[in-house]
Amino acid sequence: MDTGDVEVTSADIARIAGVKPTAVSNWRRRHDDFPRPVGGTDRSPRFDLAQVERWLSAHRGAPSIDPDQRLWQAVDSLRSTMPTESALAWVGILLLHLHRHHSPPTAETADPAVLFDAARTGFAESLAAAGLEHLGGDDTPPDAHLPVLADAAVRAAQGSDPARAFERLLARLDQRAPSGSHTLPSALADLMVRLAGPAGGDGTVADPACGRGELLLAAGRAGRSPLHGQDRDAPSARLAALRAGFADLLDRRLSLVVDDALRSPALPADGADTVLCAPPFGERNWGAEDLAEDERWVYGSPPRLESDLAWVQHCLTLARPGGSVVMVMPPGAAARPSGRRIRREMLRAGAFRAIISLPPGLAAHYAVPLQLWVLRRPEPGRAPGPVLLADTSPHDPGAPADEASVVALVDRLWQGFLDDPAGTVKPGVARSVDVVDLLDEDVDLTPRPRLPVPRTAAVDLESFARDRRRVESALRTLRTLVPQPPEEEPRAEPTRVVTLAELAKAGSVTIRRPAARRADSDPRTGGPRITARVISGEDVARGRAASGSEEVDADPMRNPPVQEGDVLIPAVTARPVARVATEADAGAYPGPGLYVVRTNPGAVDPWFLAGFVTSTAESRTIARVSSSMRGSLRVDPARMRLPVLPVEEQRRHGEMFRQVERFRDALHELDALGQGLAARSVDLIAGRW
Repeated sequence: MDTGDVEVTSADIARIAGVKPTAVSNWRRRHDDFPRPVGGTDRSPRFDLAQVERWLSAHRGAPSIDPDQRLWQAVDSLRSTMPTESALAWVGILLLHLHRHHSPPTAETADPAVLFDAARTGFAESLAAAGLEHLGGDDTPPDAHLPVLADAAVRAAQGSDPARAFERLLARLDQRAPSGSHTLPSALADLMVRLAGPAGGDGTVADPACGRGELLLAAGRAGRSPLHGQDRDAPSARLAALRAGFADLLDRRLSLVVDDALRSPALPADGADTVLCAPPFGERNWGAEDLAEDERWVYGSPPRLESDLAWVQHCLTLARPGGSVVMVMPPGAAARPSGRRIRREMLRAGAFRAIISLPPGLAAHYAVPLQLWVLRRPEPGRAPGPVLLADTSPHDPGAPADEASVVALVDRLWQGFLDDPAGTVKPGVARSVDVVDLLDEDVDLTPRPRLPVPRTAAVDLESFARDRRRVESALRTLRTLVPQPPEEEPRAEPTRVVTLAELAKAGSVTIRRPAARRADSDPRTGGPRITARVISGEDVARGRAASGSEEVDADPMRNPPVQEGDVLIPAVTARPVARVATEADAGAYPGPGLYVVRTNPGAVDPWFLAGFVTSTAESRTIARVSSSMRGSLRVDPARMRLPVLPVEEQRRHGEMFRQVERFRDALHELDALGQGLAARSVDLIAGRW
């Protein structure tokens, strides 16, 4: 078998070789025998993996490509033929077959077609035995790709445990396209099972937004069953079934339903002892109008923008009276004014047991500090008990959050609360609070503001000195980036200008206008849909990475994702802003309020274009005061004018614009570091008393 037909990007080659992407660009320029592109575009070429491997071996003395990397590239090579999740599922079926047959075939003797047929038959039989035939899937890889996938899977199985190889594939998939229901570290999922407490009744566990099954697997590891999962995304549920196969859980009364749990609840009819859930956050089209009178809203009808509190009430109705519910929640659900009525009624009923703030970035693919809500379905006649409020974020802003330490801390706090519900007090970290003290006007249940302040400052001289050194280093860097005035260049005659609209007609650029968000769109029509990273106009205006994840149209012609080199322009801002998309932006889908201008690099330099968007003269040309948002400008890039210059001269000026952008980035970094140092200084002074 061979790696032929597997394509890789320059970034992939850099990861394979353990170098920076710029090194790959240098190899292409300096070595005439470097493999020629076999696909992609001039700006983002793709290369044949087998040719790259031979070149690296000859020129770099590099060992064979890591089996995990080879397997991922084999899966990724199918993305133009079938969804990545489907390709990954088929590789998972093959790895599961190799996992169950402890003597995997060799790459030289395995017949790919026979191997895939045996793997498919075995998985289908397992699904049928568990009553999960609906997760079998119909799409199969093209026959021409079977040898490539089989070769890569066999090598990965020979190099490590097939189950771990599959988990590493899933981790790569999460980096590219996180699932709608949040993926969690296994240690956090195990913690949520422990917070739910020991099994009661028949031990039933339910997860109505199970995604790829992390919480169900954690419950299975703890010996809990039966396990009931539901998710609206069929590929995610199929991957969950595969993971259950690796964990030998398919024969433990596992059920998986593919449907929207809020609109079509299906778990389980007689209630669950434990409900675990990490639901999708902040959805607008969750069914607020259709479900306004739903009997599940015991504590109040959730507002349209409070889908999180709809999920909370749904999970409580799934549990039997006295049953435990543990959920991952966004911090806004504990504080937003629109949800205070529901929080108040839940407190009065005794539904809350604990709210635990996690450090930023610890859970899922979000940088916000998510929370764990530990709930109990109220029982008639049972008075509300104290509520544990805890904040596990490091008090030192510069300190990283260690997953194992956070989990161990929560375990200690929870056990202490169970031993003495009314006596838990740990300044700055945790406190048990009577319900009556939480029923104020705002019903803000965010833990940190309600915790006792530690007597000593949470900052020491060592960390202060470290931050001071960072500020000094940033100052030195900033001095090297202070812009210089450009040299005067005499011109014989005025430079002709052309509008972006005219360039679009000539095919030199394409202007993609912001797509309107349609709350009534039906995901069953209009082509394939996936849950993916979304970058909005606000993200670009604030200089941050894609901050959202939602269901998008995945048709590559109708809704292509952002590519490196695209010019991203917010439609409404305080001042016109433009960003040239980086490798980190690539793969995200444009969201609300964002223009995407894609240039023909042989005609228009993207940095040249982006620089003129932010220039004072063009700001007046392309922007007008918004009638709907006070103090904001509405931008129309099509009206922008560009000087008609040779592309080489554009690139020279574009590099000047890029230098200014580096200066601006350094200013932002210095401001953030300086504000942190100032806050530390105040804490040190205040901590003396």
